[in-house]
Amino acid sequence: PLSLQRLSRAFGWPEFGGSLAGRIPGLAYRNRELTLQGDIEAQVFDGRVVARNLRVRDPLGSLPRLYADVTARNLDLDLVTRTFEFGSITGRLDIDLAGLETVGLSPVAFDLTIATPRGDKSRHRISQRAVQSLANIGGSGGGVAAAMQSGALRFFDEFRYDRLGLNCRLRNDVCQMSGAGPAGTGFYIVKGAGLPRIDIIGNNHRVAWLTFISQAANALSNPGEINVR
Repeated sequence: PLSLQRLSRAFGWPEFGGSLAGRIPGLAYRNRELTLQGDIEAQVFDGRVVARNLRVRDPLGSLPRLYADVTARNLDLDLVTRTFEFGSITGRLDIDLAGLETVGLSPVAFDLTIATPRGDKSRHRISQRAVQSLANIGGSGGGVAAAMQSGALRFFDEFRYDRLGLNCRLRNDVCQMSGAGPAGTGFYIVKGAGLPRIDIIGNNHRVAWLTFISQAANALSNPGEINVR
């Protein structure tokens, strides 16, 4: 196993805790396609990440195409959000990235699901800063900006939530968006719980991929700011 902390430091990435390991029973190269026979696994954020069905078409060409399926189970959200200075979220997280296809380093297709695991009994709390960051990524906060800047909510540092979720089906440079469940004509990104309650609701079901990436980058680089409808 390789230390992810040392590896991420060497590449100039945010420092991940945990380790990276793999079992590769075979590696095949035929008709300009490199296929990994086995899985790559990482123990990170107190959870498990596995990459399967990894293959690269034309790996020595100018625009290699990579294909893979990635799953992450039971990640500790507190560790994840602390690593990226996103604001604090506690709880657990599952991620499914199915049918990933990239050209060069740019994704052109995938089905991404990010969600609170079913039956998760861990403590669910989200900070005001993380609410702002998620509202930016979702592109719409369902009135979050006004609520956070006035009224009683401005006196609270964190809120309880029931579940969170964000899904993106990428095809033809457009993300088909959904979340943790329907909310009127939109969808929950965060469904609140208890009092005071705050929900983050997305209203854009179709988002250009470059716009989505720009929103995510802005949330990570300016997590204290909010820019929602």
